[in-house]
Amino acid sequence: MASKPDRGNLQNLPACAVEFIKLVIKKMRYRRKVQQDVQAELAAHFEDELKNFTTDEEKEQKAQQLIAEFGDMKLLAVLLRRAKKRCRPLWRTVVARTFQAIGVLILCFILYVVWFFSGKPLVTIDYVAELNRTVQPIADESLNAAPFYNEAASRYEKLSKDNKEIFQLLSKNSNEATPEQKQLIEKWLTDNEETLELVITGSQKPYHWPEYKTGKEDDGVMGVLMPHLSEFRRLVYSLLWRAQLSAEQGRYEDAFDDIKSCYRFGQHLRGNKTIIEQLVGIAIEALAVQTLRDILSEYQTKAAALATLQKDFEQIITGEDFIVSLKAEKMFLYDEIQRCFTADRIGEGHLYLPRVIALGGGVQKDLKLDEILVRLGTPLLWPVFTKVLFTHPNKRQTREMADRLYASWDKMVCRTPTQIREEAIDIKEEAMKIAKGNIFLEPLTPAIVRVIEIGHRNKTEVQATITILGLLRHKKDKGYYPENLQELITTGYLKELPIDSYSDKPLNYKKTDDNFTLYSVGPNFTDDGGEPGKDSKGRISKWRDNGDTVFWPVPEM
Repeated sequence: MASKPDRGNLQNLPACAVEFIKLVIKKMRYRRKVQQDVQAELAAHFEDELKNFTTDEEKEQKAQQLIAEFGDMKLLAVLLRRAKKRCRPLWRTVVARTFQAIGVLILCFILYVVWFFSGKPLVTIDYVAELNRTVQPIADESLNAAPFYNEAASRYEKLSKDNKEIFQLLSKNSNEATPEQKQLIEKWLTDNEETLELVITGSQKPYHWPEYKTGKEDDGVMGVLMPHLSEFRRLVYSLLWRAQLSAEQGRYEDAFDDIKSCYRFGQHLRGNKTIIEQLVGIAIEALAVQTLRDILSEYQTKAAALATLQKDFEQIITGEDFIVSLKAEKMFLYDEIQRCFTADRIGEGHLYLPRVIALGGGVQKDLKLDEILVRLGTPLLWPVFTKVLFTHPNKRQTREMADRLYASWDKMVCRTPTQIREEAIDIKEEAMKIAKGNIFLEPLTPAIVRVIEIGHRNKTEVQATITILGLLRHKKDKGYYPENLQELITTGYLKELPIDSYSDKPLNYKKTDDNFTLYSVGPNFTDDGGEPGKDSKGRISKWRDNGDTVFWPVPEM
């Protein structure tokens, strides 16, 4: 048999045989090399059978007989293809199967990616409305301080554009200003007294509930507008400057009134509000009591005025919860879960990349697919992309993780730094264990450690300031400082001992020749004998982990 007949072999065969062979080869639908081999084999078969016939008529009849014996042409083509497949080398079979598997996987991947990116979130709960319901008490609008604060802030926002030099001075301590600068500020404060009175009026209201709004309807809690926080701080700086100027002029009651107004202002930003509002509120309270300590350190005040001030402050902080509330942050997280995960037809919701990437990049918009691919086009992000596509926790799992995360944090915010240390709790590590593998939750965990400590520090500062008032009163009334803080309780100058959040024991008090020292052991949990902590430039700084936090004598910062 010829192994590779050329085209001439077919020409030597009857027309019916040639047509039959070509149709069989066509219906095989196989590789060209195999088709050529089969064609050669069929041609050789017909030649062998027809070689004993001499006339074209005899060859034609025999060829038709052979074709009839072959049977169904399509079935023959299938059988020939299968025979060739069985006879091919093992390595070729392996390669073929491998490419087929790769092809199927690629097709499945394409279909999966199309399905993945076609999913859309479904917003079912208006958490902005929920947030407004959470912060608003059952009270008449006339008892709300927010309109007064907002009006004052709006006026200051307009003033700040033309009074940049004044606002720069207001952010500094009065001791750093020259007499000329003090006169300039005093005149400016007098000219804007009406605006400051709005803050004082607001601070006297029993409640404060802002109305949260978003810039765009689809932004959710993430897009809540809080435009006045910087103006709030400027208003506080102004009032505290006025308090310091009043103290210089001997008008201590006026100074104390402004300080108390600032403190109540800070209180109003606390509670079930956003973390940023609470932190601003804590900063305002801390500025108020620090300014009060500065004034008490520099000026001599009558015992009666100190007694009234202490009584007022004790009344102001009655029932104050110094613990940071996480309710608003939970709503933020729950809102973003419903916006950052799809509501799938199949499965339980996967990450919605346009929203997730926009959040990560600080962009408040939905990105298009080509923009997403550009951001994910770097090899460094391929592992993240793979995780997002295939192994990232779904919507239900993420919500369960969030519930566990906030349940853990709710317990932690109630614990003092000392309790956390004694129980050997690593808040960040515990949080990372819960949120492990969830790129949506993991970025939230580091900041909470700092937030938890700030609330306890603020409580310590306030209690220390009230204790200082009691100690100064004791000295004015009796001519000497008590031997210990318990003596203040016994003599009625203090209702309760001030507790250091970094020892869970009373603040350290040391009587000196004609003064005293009152301090917290600070974040290093070590009593450094009243030696204050310092920053990298050697300047005294509160709550440093290289020394104590000294409240009295007031350190020069």
